[in-house]
Amino acid sequence: MNQCYCDRSSGMCEHGHRHGGVDSMPVAMQYVPWQYWSRIYSPEEGLQCGTIFPELNKPFYGKGACR
Repeated sequence: MNQCYCDRSSGMCEHGHRHGGVDSMPVAMQYVPWQYWSRIYSPEEGLQCGTIFPELNKPFYGKGACR
């Protein structure tokens, strides 16, 4: 797709490109790593942690990025 250097902020430009809105946004790329079966929690521990996979056990300990 060619980059358009028009001054238009919305609508269709003289080159036929649509500017503004969802139609002008690029498609996202994603990365999902493979999850390999290794150690898993017991059913009791998995219920307490919310997952049977230790790699996915990411407990929330505080206020995060808040100031």
